[in-house]
Amino acid sequence: MHQTFTNKYDYDLQNDSIFFYVKGKKYKSSIEFDGIVLDLNEDADIINLEILDASKKFNASKPELLNIKHFDAVIEVTKENIKVTMKLEVLKRNKLFPKVIEALTANILNLPSSIQGIAVTC
Repeated sequence: MHQTFTNKYDYDLQNDSIFFYVKGKKYKSSIEFDGIVLDLNEDADIINLEILDASKKFNASKPELLNIKHFDAVIEVTKENIKVTMKLEVLKRNKLFPKVIEALTANILNLPSSIQGIAVTC
C-alpha cells in the first residue's frame, strides 16, 4: 500500500469542508463522488482529499471538526470501483471519539488498481 503521511489539513467551518493535502505534489486531475474529491498526480496517486458537508457525513458538529486529532483514509482502486474508507478521531470533553464513513463509485477514469492511504496526526 502506498501511504502518504501529512499533518496538513484545513477545516472550512463556513463551507463545512475538510481538506487533507500534501505540499509539493504536482496536481493533474480530480474525481468527485458522494461529496468526496480526490486529487491525483500524474502517476494516478492520491495527493489530496476533500470532504464536502463533512459534519453531516461524519455525524459530528462543526466545532468537533475543528479538533481532529487523527485521520486515516484507505483508497482502494480496482478495475471496476473506487472505494474510500475514512476514519477520524475528534477530541470532545478530553476523550477521543472515532467517526467512520465509506464511499464507493465506479472507476470511470480507468485508474490503475492500487491501495493508497492518507494519514494525519495533529
